[in-house]
Amino acid sequence: MATALTTLLSLPSVSLAPHATPIDRLTRLEAALGDATPQLFMKRDDLLSFGLGGNKVRKMQTVAAEALAAGADTLITCGGVQSNHARVTAAAGAALGLTVELVLSGTAPPAPTGNARLDQLFGASVHYVSSRDARAPKMQEIADRLTRDGRHPFVVPLGASTATGALGFARGVAEIATAGLRPDVIVVASSSGGTQAGLMAGCALFGLTPRIVGVSADESSSTLAGVVTTRSSARAMACRRPRRPRRPRSSRAAKASCSIRCTRRRRWPG
Repeated sequence: MATALTTLLSLPSVSLAPHATPIDRLTRLEAALGDATPQLFMKRDDLLSFGLGGNKVRKMQTVAAEALAAGADTLITCGGVQSNHARVTAAAGAALGLTVELVLSGTAPPAPTGNARLDQLFGASVHYVSSRDARAPKMQEIADRLTRDGRHPFVVPLGASTATGALGFARGVAEIATAGLRPDVIVVASSSGGTQAGLMAGCALFGLTPRIVGVSADESSSTLAGVVTTRSSARAMACRRPRRPRRPRSSRAAKASCSIRCTRRRRWPG
């Protein structure tokens, strides 16, 4: 375990958001729910000090380092029209001097707002496709074209949910441990599985034993549970031995180490 923790802490990373985020106790919500309510806390990763924050920043710090180590000059990734991950990737490219190509499922808005507007302001090129299934082929098409042109593209899968990305999030668990909190349950939004898998790995490595509940943004609970288990196993394997930088292609499956539960919420906002 000590070796795995050392590997995690020594993982190459670019410093996009160097400051820990606050942990707020939700005293008014506790009071509203009644005397039997346990203590409730919120980890304010919305206040991460880069690219308007959010959980994707933690994963991008390690994924961007992997891309730079591989000699990349372009980041290619995908998401929805208002993707937070796409926005953070665009911001990372602007900060690190990398070109960014975004493949977004949906139609181009007549007047971009929210993340779509920020993607433009950060200088990303945006390609719209008709469906989620069309995103991966389009990313590969762009990567092949850039490679033929002598460029060095680095494809970042949906949500930066690779072994490297999830380990970047796992490092953030240190902020919970050093605050002296030992939560019984951690509830987190979960979609591509990387954040939840990173929490599982981080809790195991920092000696925390909560039940981690992922609230699915899209997939069924059974499908998401399988994805998270596979991704968390790949993260555990990545912590056991250093790897040469490579473009993320696939996850490797083994056994997950933390209690996991996934539930689905329909019509997730955003």
